[in-house]
Amino acid sequence: MLELCFDINTYHILKILQAENVIDSFHRIIYLYDDLSIGSLNVKNLGERITSLQKLKVNYDFHRMIKNYKDILSQLKNHQQIRIWTSSYAHEKIGFYIICYILCQLKLYDKQIYLCQSAKLHNNKYATMFLTAPDDFVTLMKKAEIIDPSQYIKFAEKLIQENAPLRLKINNQIVSVQINYFDNMILSYKKQFPNISNQDLCSHILFDYHKQNDALMRDDIILNRIKYLKNNH
Repeated sequence: MLELCFDINTYHILKILQAENVIDSFHRIIYLYDDLSIGSLNVKNLGERITSLQKLKVNYDFHRMIKNYKDILSQLKNHQQIRIWTSSYAHEKIGFYIICYILCQLKLYDKQIYLCQSAKLHNNKYATMFLTAPDDFVTLMKKAEIIDPSQYIKFAEKLIQENAPLRLKINNQIVSVQINYFDNMILSYKKQFPNISNQDLCSHILFDYHKQNDALMRDDIILNRIKYLKNNH
């Protein structure tokens, strides 16, 4: 079986559970080294995606990303059973949708796909990495449902068509937004606290976003936007 996740911390937890024989030793564990909540979603053209990520000035190892995609494609083809670990957080949910899209594009209809989603336990409030190990993971394995990837590709196609620079969890939905989404919040904080440091300002934005949406956001996206606004206002 292939164990597939979308978060490096989740990957490490799964590896620990495998070392402790909670997960069978012959299972292959892999995670998607690409945050699909940001940048172009044209996964058929990694060059376009890389260009969009470079424009966002995110810290990425693009050679590693390309190698990771090749590895995932190989593993998807070579395993009949695939167990996917995800949550309602944008980077994990979108990863799940795009993997479903890829499975359908490759016509890998003979695969048995198991879905373990943290919402089964915590009502959309936790990313997978925040689950309790091993208890929550064992419970989710027991609750895993067999899914048909084709049921999820319409939303993946919608996100691909919108191809926005950011995709966020807002009001418990994954929404495509423009890069200036946080600008008003940033400028409001700057007006209230004119001497606030970029890092502290970023922390406030991330805290407010998490508090409002039970969601995570990359700090480099916010920091780069803070610097942009500082230079253009």
